[in-house]
Amino acid sequence: MERMDLNAGFTGDLTKRDHAGERAKKVVSRVKDETGMMAAHAVDHPVATGSAMLAVGLIGLMAGYLLGSGSHTYGRSWRG
Repeated sequence: MERMDLNAGFTGDLTKRDHAGERAKKVVSRVKDETGMMAAHAVDHPVATGSAMLAVGLIGLMAGYLLGSGSHTYGRSWRG
């Protein structure tokens, strides 16, 4: 007698699937690995890390300034 394939059946799947919990554990593991590598790079290259942080900060400051100056209303004070 030939065995029947029971992949999709009466009570659910019998094949092992990658569940959300297992995926989350993999994602957390990868994030921890990447964080460790970034920290190691920052320790090995402090000048490059500082320069990159300064550049990101200046870009954020410019973006905030441009967004803030673009929303200025003319002719009416916010004080009331």
